[in-house]
Amino acid sequence: MKKLMMPMLSALLLTLASCGGGSSSKIVLKIGFWPEPNDTADVAMYETWAKRFMADNPQYEIQGMPYTYSTETVGQKYAVGALPDVWQTWFTEPGKLMEKNIIRSIDAQVKATGWDKAMDEAMKEELTFHGELYGIPRDGYGLGLLMNKRILGENGFLPEINGKYSIYNEDGSPAYPTSFAEIQAISEELVELDNVRGFLMYSANKNGGWVFSNMAWNYGATLEKKEGDRYKANLNDPAAVQALEWVKEMRVNGLLQEAVSSVYNDWYSHIGERVAFAVVGSDVLQNAKLLGEVSMDDLAFVPMPTGDGTHHYSLYGGTPFVFTKGVSDAKVEGILKFFSYIGRSPEKSENNLLAKKEGYEVAKRKNQPILPTIMPWKDGEFLQEAKKLEAQYINVNLPDYAPFFDAIESNKHPEEPALAQEMYAALDTAIQSVFTSLETANCSALLTTANTTLQNKLDESAR
Repeated sequence: MKKLMMPMLSALLLTLASCGGGSSSKIVLKIGFWPEPNDTADVAMYETWAKRFMADNPQYEIQGMPYTYSTETVGQKYAVGALPDVWQTWFTEPGKLMEKNIIRSIDAQVKATGWDKAMDEAMKEELTFHGELYGIPRDGYGLGLLMNKRILGENGFLPEINGKYSIYNEDGSPAYPTSFAEIQAISEELVELDNVRGFLMYSANKNGGWVFSNMAWNYGATLEKKEGDRYKANLNDPAAVQALEWVKEMRVNGLLQEAVSSVYNDWYSHIGERVAFAVVGSDVLQNAKLLGEVSMDDLAFVPMPTGDGTHHYSLYGGTPFVFTKGVSDAKVEGILKFFSYIGRSPEKSENNLLAKKEGYEVAKRKNQPILPTIMPWKDGEFLQEAKKLEAQYINVNLPDYAPFFDAIESNKHPEEPALAQEMYAALDTAIQSVFTSLETANCSALLTTANTTLQNKLDESAR
């Protein structure tokens, strides 16, 4: 109990100091990405960073205010003044949040630091509206194919080299599947095993549609088309129908590990024993061990398969920091300064690199898997130093994960630009219908219905 209470008490003191007791002249910065109280190691780390920052910048007080973004509650929280000054969301959201006047532009403040010139161009584009920046990217992720090497190797689908199952052949060529057809062929043999299936397919919480959109691109589909200044839904593209037909065949033949309402978080409890393949984001791979208790040595992470033999797109998204509407310029400037004390700026400063190192040290002490990351900054001195530091702490067998990270720059595909979350929900419904209707499911009709649903929402949003 003592270990739990001391960091919580320290965090409370930080909060109290910022709310009274002679601190009325301080500029209070309410940090929404502050760790939850039960994550004591991370709380202690953030407290160290906050104290370091406030010692150098006594005009500010840091107040930890943990907040997890929700599309259902963000509007209500804003209306009652319950949002922190800065918080995290998804790359699909800033445009909608800007239109609803929930977040503010930070264009002038970011340009004053010069960080806009160091920002990854794709991420900067995702955060720019009407020529102004509305966020700072934290990091990126790409969807890829996570595979259980042990299951595949034990059943003859991977070679054994030097006593270990390898995702490469003796000549260095890939031994892992690169197409959905290959996954289906492997799944047809794995189904003979008790309680093992080939592929995990999601269908709820917008997770199925999210992954399916990437599958459809890799069959050659275009899911939204721009006509003039408006977007038109194109979910019933013949290539998307082919992708859903693949899901249907896998479901009808019992090759999927799924339930009618299968969600993304199912992957880490399934990938150890129940399923050979799952599509996941590169930013959550550590959860295989942390939440699923699966050895990272049993797994490998490779590029998304192709459906048409040509496309290997990886849906590319990420997490931005956004600032609540009404937050003052002075607060934005203070928070940007704070980023340089927590390893989140592109500056090659002592504090910034020290914070990154401390973050890795905490992860190491917590026995967490440390993998490569997709950083939000372009080539430069800071990125070189950050990557060099990261390389010192990576503790997985890198060749098993390198295929994805080596290819991500050439495979990146942004999420659909208009109402992506609404699109995912419409596609979820189509996938659930395939799961329940089996042989009688009409994939073209289901995607036409999903297309109509999305188009109605696009038309409504354009009014």
